[in-house]
Amino acid sequence: MPEESSTAEYAEDKRGLRDILALVADGRSPLQVGDITLDEDGRIRLRSGDEPLRFVFAYRGADFEARLETSPEARITLSAELGKVPYSMERGSGRRLTQRIIDATAALPGGRIEVSGSQDMSLLATARPPQPMTPASVMAAITSLLLDFGPYIDLLRETIEAATGGDDTGAPVANPSPEPLPAS
Repeated sequence: MPEESSTAEYAEDKRGLRDILALVADGRSPLQVGDITLDEDGRIRLRSGDEPLRFVFAYRGADFEARLETSPEARITLSAELGKVPYSMERGSGRRLTQRIIDATAALPGGRIEVSGSQDMSLLATARPPQPMTPASVMAAITSLLLDFGPYIDLLRETIEAATGGDDTGAPVANPSPEPLPAS
């Protein structure tokens, strides 16, 4: 019996590999993000359906979640929780400056930083990757969004740390910035 199982698995592996090779041979080159997937057991398969791809990463100390729609209307959505707006009791000027930084993100074409009713700051940004949707074009779209928002994330971190006395309770990000901001 174990031999039958391993033979069936081998045939299934070969069929999956043949499907992928057929995709490449059909002239649809380059392979686009979302064309293939890995099963839980590590087997390469053609990906079916238009379910979004999700992945997480860290940037400037904030944890980001990315959602990539692979349908014809391909879109990347980034989100990150940035912490709480400082209380006016801590330092009113820090709260006002934080709000001005948040308001300034409304002019960015790809998204903005929003504040919930419980004073949590969230970054929401979207972009359409260039076609064909290769890993390089997806990374280019993500990088463009991150470059737009990076200075605002840094300013929020510095403002909140100053307003809260430098403790981590209200800081928008847990880790320090990878680079200090240039002196003005």
